[in-house]
Amino acid sequence: MSTTIGNGTHRGAFASLFIAVAVAMLGIGIIAPILPLYADTFGASRLAVGLVFSAFSASRFLLGPFVGRFSDRIGRKRIMLAGLGLFTLMSILYIVAQNIWELAGFRLLQGAASVMVTPIAQAYVGDITPKGREGRTINLLYAAMFFGVALGPLLGGQLTAIWSYEAAFAAMGGLSLVAFLLVLRFVPADHSRHARAGAERASRLVPLLRVLGDRSVGGIVAYFATRGFWRQGFSAFYPLFAVSILGWTEGQVGTILSAYFFAGGALQIPFGYLADRFRRYPQIVIGSFGAPLLLAFLPFVHATWAIVLVMLAMGGLSALSRASVLAIRTRLGRTHGMGTLAGLHGSSFASGQFLGPMTCGAMADAFGLGVVFPFGCVMGLLGSALAAVLLRGERARAE
Repeated sequence: MSTTIGNGTHRGAFASLFIAVAVAMLGIGIIAPILPLYADTFGASRLAVGLVFSAFSASRFLLGPFVGRFSDRIGRKRIMLAGLGLFTLMSILYIVAQNIWELAGFRLLQGAASVMVTPIAQAYVGDITPKGREGRTINLLYAAMFFGVALGPLLGGQLTAIWSYEAAFAAMGGLSLVAFLLVLRFVPADHSRHARAGAERASRLVPLLRVLGDRSVGGIVAYFATRGFWRQGFSAFYPLFAVSILGWTEGQVGTILSAYFFAGGALQIPFGYLADRFRRYPQIVIGSFGAPLLLAFLPFVHATWAIVLVMLAMGGLSALSRASVLAIRTRLGRTHGMGTLAGLHGSSFASGQFLGPMTCGAMADAFGLGVVFPFGCVMGLLGSALAAVLLRGERARAE
């Protein structure tokens, strides 16, 4: 496969993936504001609510590098279809869950499905990204992901407020099915190309331990792991804080969560261009330190308009750093394997998502919901410092 997206086949593949990923992420985002509240209907403790969120990330953490590496050997499309099919099944299982442990188990399966969709779609796009355009191309796909996730909480909160939790889960399933059909019909198959060159590709794959020994890869892992920690801790417990402490409705919670993702989606594309035109390291430092710092203010901000502004700023700063980190990841993927790097990215983010809600849940049980946000701030700043140290080689490379 050539390294340009200028021809019609590649443009069509990218457009199809853009739409399919946006639709799939819309389905995932639908349950973001309601899952903690749904888990609460089973009489779960704060720690158990954190466990439900962490189950999704446990399977992503364990499977990410291996599924990504497998796609480097056999191709991407069939893996994406399997993941989207499993997503569709999950919507039914959420509805029939009888207790908190079944809900956690179904969440575990949904995590396995997700690792077969978004990281593999990113690897597919990486395959057709030309040199020098890493930032704008991969971040265009990321914008689709964020717009989907941004609309999801808004839709999920309103569906639940107007009808029921079951209506939101059904919508998630329907959207996952639409994404499955889009990939099936419009994304070109790539497995025959991988099969023809299977032995050659396998011999060229860089050993995983050598990939992990790359300082820039270590910086990417540190960045996404700590982002997963503080962001998922926020996502798991801000809905409970807003409903129980501030007295908000599910619809208001969905609006707040959507603001973060709208800012990320809207700015991901222009920041992708910045990542291609200017030095990436300063953008990573500014965004990675600025976004978690805003978490410390959340317990003291109660006006809806003020919280929306904080969420917009947090989403924008996150997009600034993430755009450059993704561009670096795509560049490294040409030598280390696109699927391998995308899988490591997903796995590291999932490790933070796994530990964040459980740790924050234990903190909330012990000290109250308000402590979750400054704690997440501290963890985010520590991770940003580690990522900045490991990615200093990128600064030297640019200079």
